[in-house]
Amino acid sequence: MRGYGQYCPIALAAEIFAERWTPIIIRNLYLGCGRFTEILDGAPGLPRSVLAQRLRTLERAGVLEHDEAGRYALSASGRELAEVCLELGAWGARWRSARPEDQDPYLALWMLSRMIRPETLPRNRIVVLFVITGRPPPSRFWLVLSGTGNEVCAQSPGFDEDGEVTADTASLVRWYAGELRLGALDVRAPRWLMRELTAWGRLNPYLPRGTGVSLRG
Repeated sequence: MRGYGQYCPIALAAEIFAERWTPIIIRNLYLGCGRFTEILDGAPGLPRSVLAQRLRTLERAGVLEHDEAGRYALSASGRELAEVCLELGAWGARWRSARPEDQDPYLALWMLSRMIRPETLPRNRIVVLFVITGRPPPSRFWLVLSGTGNEVCAQSPGFDEDGEVTADTASLVRWYAGELRLGALDVRAPRWLMRELTAWGRLNPYLPRGTGVSLRG
């Protein structure tokens, strides 16, 4: 990317931050994605070659580091830049709206899975089936949470389901975003899981200050 050719802190920062896909990559790293494939999972449409190039650029800029095992992590500089990402997301939540065709139930559940800390789970494993109405397959997604990590499956993971949530894409996205109460969805779950689902609907880091739950606990 060509520089702006001016000594201005905004221009210098934009030379790193304003490239296509870079904010999404930084967001995913902030959410705990350390592997190349984990970063890709949370960035539908991002070509592998572009991700590899962006990671090299960010490493040269001192924004991220990677170890001998191939895991990536934000540096101190990168963690500060991630805070800029969160502020940008808060602005987007206030002033922008996603078009219906851009709403992705898988990505919403993937984001949610990254924000739920395994150590907060009341059980060793929790499996919730989400049935998305009004869309072609895949329309069933399983949110699988455990102490060893969280994931979203488009096919049955083979575990017993603890509960089921049925909603259209727009309602699911609004619930994940903290804009819609759980009661607006069709939920079949025991009381303990209802409490968990209610809490998960407040995890969005882009909610107005004081209304969400910190990702860092």
